[in-house]
Amino acid sequence: MSEQTQAFDLSDDPKHPKYALTHFTVNEFFDFWPKLEKEMDLIPHTWRHWTKEYIQQAVANGAIQVWGIGPPPDAVMVFFTQIGTYPAVKVLSIVWAAGSFDEEMVPLMDATLTSFARQSNCTEIEVRGRHGWEPHLRGIGFKKEATVWTRPVTDVRIN
Repeated sequence: MSEQTQAFDLSDDPKHPKYALTHFTVNEFFDFWPKLEKEMDLIPHTWRHWTKEYIQQAVANGAIQVWGIGPPPDAVMVFFTQIGTYPAVKVLSIVWAAGSFDEEMVPLMDATLTSFARQSNCTEIEVRGRHGWEPHLRGIGFKKEATVWTRPVTDVRIN
C-alpha cells in the first residue's frame, strides 16, 4: 500500500462531506502511532490479544490494515482489518475499533469496505466486536453467527 485511499460521504453536500474514511499508509500509521498508542492504552481489553510490537510489525508488512473515519480532516474512530485466507474463502475481518461512532458512518464504511473486500478477492466480511455493534450491522445485512465466551484455564501442566 503506497498511497492513501480515501472515500467520502457525498450524500448531503459534495463540497463539504460529513465524513471521510481513510485507509492509512504505513508511513501515516507510524506518524500517528504515538497518539493511537495512548488511546489504545485506555482500552485495557485490547492487550488481552494484541501487543504493540505485533501491531506495528503487522501494519508494516501489510497483515493489518488501518482505517480512520470522521469529519474531514479528523479521524474520530480508528479500526483495524485483516484478511484471512482459508481453503474455501477469503474473509475481510474488522478485528479492532475504538473512538467515537455515529450511525451515519455506517453507509460509508459499508461501501468502502465492500469495495476493498472485492479488490482483495474476499467473498465475506466479518466484524469481531462487542454486542453493541449488532443493531448497526443487522441493518446492512450482517447476521450474528456466534458469540464467543471464554474463561482462563487454571493449573495447566506443560510437558
